Amino acid sequence: MACSVKMTGERTAKKGTDPIFAICFGIFVIAAIIALGAYINNEFVSTSDEKASTGDTVTVEYTGTYYDAYGNEKAVVFDTSYSSIGNDDDIAKSNDFKKKDTYNSLTFTVGKGTLLEDFEKSVIGKKEGDKYNIVIDAAHAYVGTLTEKELSKTGNYMPTYEKLTYNAFHELYADVDIKDKTGMIEFESKYKWKAYATLTDNGKSVNVYYMPTVGEYTVYDNGKTSVKYKVTDVSENMIYFDIDIINPVFVNSDGDIQMIKLDLGEDPIYICNISDNVITYKQGDDVERVNETLYFEIKIVSVN
Repeated sequence: MACSVKMTGERTAKKGTDPIFAICFGIFVIAAIIALGAYINNEFVSTSDEKASTGDTVTVEYTGTYYDAYGNEKAVVFDTSYSSIGNDDDIAKSNDFKKKDTYNSLTFTVGKGTLLEDFEKSVIGKKEGDKYNIVIDAAHAYVGTLTEKELSKTGNYMPTYEKLTYNAFHELYADVDIKDKTGMIEFESKYKWKAYATLTDNGKSVNVYYMPTVGEYTVYDNGKTSVKYKVTDVSENMIYFDIDIINPVFVNSDGDIQMIKLDLGEDPIYICNISDNVITYKQGDDVERVNETLYFEIKIVSVN
């Protein structure tokens, strides 16, 4: 007679942890710890005690500002190696700040003279991971011979007609299609009032006729500060106007302000001071940084 036998002590085995999963999980945890440690080490801990000296190759991250150190209310950024700063429109930038496709750290040889002397010297004695601020006096920064000019807030005037070269007109009004056109072309001038243009000299020159009416025209507005041209009269081929600067940001008690760039003619002007009824400005291309005190926040990335 057949019979079944149940073995004494027989039981269902408990499923254990997959050994391959355990190994992979362990590797993941180790990698995460290494990455976190590297971040903390790079950001907060100096990994080298070597101090920079003349002749060393040094790599730095930096942010350069006018008027005050980065992070302070009146500071405006003119250059930086950080994309997070360069691409942040909420951070105040200088008039001539140029966004970059890529933002890279800066590498140079100390004492070679490729950068401002005070900038290069500032890294001497510093080591990897050090972060600090410097101020470069205008006399040791981007020095240039530049004549400041004055303009009255009231009683200004200009002719209703001017003649520009075709290239000068096109640079000012690239969106105005005048090439090969005949007759008058109506457009809005840089002064925000109505104007007409016509080609002359076989297309080499442009006659411009300004046709404002009495009233107020906003020629600059960055969301806080604005500049208005107030036309008071148009007669005898002349335009008479006053200038009103609203909410300028003063950087000292001498009337110096955060510069305002007005690109109204062949050479832009940079308003840099307001005192009583007098507006002081610099004129030309790329003159915003000339004879200005510079502020830098610098972080040493490596010293070789």
